[in-house]
Amino acid sequence: MNDPVERGQPVLVRYADDFVILCATGQGEVLRQRLTRWLTARGLKLNEEKTRLVDSRKGFAFLGFRLRWQPSRVNGKWYVHVEASGRSQQRLRAAVRGKLNHWTLGQRTPAVVTGLNRLLRGWSGYFHYRHSSRVMGKLNWYVRDRVKRWLWRKHGQTRALWSDYPDEQLHGRYGLWPLPERAAWKSPKAPNAL
Repeated sequence: MNDPVERGQPVLVRYADDFVILCATGQGEVLRQRLTRWLTARGLKLNEEKTRLVDSRKGFAFLGFRLRWQPSRVNGKWYVHVEASGRSQQRLRAAVRGKLNHWTLGQRTPAVVTGLNRLLRGWSGYFHYRHSSRVMGKLNWYVRDRVKRWLWRKHGQTRALWSDYPDEQLHGRYGLWPLPERAAWKSPKAPNAL
């Protein structure tokens, strides 16, 4: 009972004019009515089409993220798990396929990799948050696999795909930018400035 929701304290997660209120079971409708009164007093109103009550233990999507309450594997305490939603991941995979297909085989490799890196950095800038390590790891594998297949076709290779283009070569020689697999809050602290 260490998390605020289990103790009965609702938690507001907001981005601009979109927000989610995480609360204990049974509090949702009361908080919705309270919020409606508060907004009405200020001349505002909820978008009824977008407003809904959901069980956060089953999870829900919010601004491209998937949020759900789940227990920690380390200490068993409940927390809000936040990662890129499956739909957001699928959109990135589709965008990568759009940059690495038979129409781009005639383009110069540095130009294609630069465009791909721009896509990956932008996606990472938005989704590299909280519990993103697992998702970033899966997507790194996917991107590397697509780049290897693209290079293999571009260079007309007939030998084994994996031995011709090891990961180190993709990042070193070709300059592929890897999605960060370490959550920002787990990164080692920078040394103190002198």
